[in-house]
Amino acid sequence: MRKAFSNLCTSPSGVLFENALLQAGVKHEYVGAQGRISVFFGNLSSTSLHNFKVNIDDCEHLRMQKQGTDGLFDEDGPGCTVAVRTQAKLLLMVEVTAPFDDAPAMRISFETDEGVRHEYPLRLPIVATCFMEPVTLEPGAFMQRWKSLEGQDRECQEVVKAPPNAPKINEEYMERIAKIITDGLKFGRCPGCDPTPWTVSGAATFRTGAKDLNGNNINVGCLVRVEANPQAGAFRVTTRTLHPLCSKAVKNVALVSIKLA
Repeated sequence: MRKAFSNLCTSPSGVLFENALLQAGVKHEYVGAQGRISVFFGNLSSTSLHNFKVNIDDCEHLRMQKQGTDGLFDEDGPGCTVAVRTQAKLLLMVEVTAPFDDAPAMRISFETDEGVRHEYPLRLPIVATCFMEPVTLEPGAFMQRWKSLEGQDRECQEVVKAPPNAPKINEEYMERIAKIITDGLKFGRCPGCDPTPWTVSGAATFRTGAKDLNGNNINVGCLVRVEANPQAGAFRVTTRTLHPLCSKAVKNVALVSIKLA
């Protein structure tokens, strides 16, 4: 489950959960501060799933509109029935209003024909990097911003080992890391900022739908650097932003993605 969630944090679609009874698949897309998330709950068993319900926690940092199969959100009622080889469907329209470093909780519950109740606590792969827009900076501009964001309240840093089955860290492997930063985390790669082949630097803007006193959208500039140590088989991930939650969120997604590379 953890690996499935982590994969979906940087992929547009995939399976979030699956066992002998149920498969939960996700498709999600984002433009600026807004996102559209579709979740499909497929019945894989040989009998119907009854009293099927989904509960999604409200989040202070997300404006959320929910639509779904009739009865899906019916907390006090009978829920819905998902027949064999059919799906219940959920559509979320979200807008982020503030930096955050967690993911919305989603609980699925249902009963089988035998009256056995099942509950699955999951998390939706709606993370801060979903709302990034890539920025490309020249080396001088990148380093100027990088130095201006020094400080414990603006920087997050952690070292992660390369996966046990990963190939030796070389320039080809670093291109895989660069692809994670650009395609997965939606950062713009900043050419010329990296002093060696073992460093990848990127910049992005975290978009929100919140407004300042002048009516302009509140956004947060974000920088990331991944530095490899080929001898130790490890990577140091450093993020710097004006908001500590953004720094932490970007670092966490980057670390998990590198572990899966």
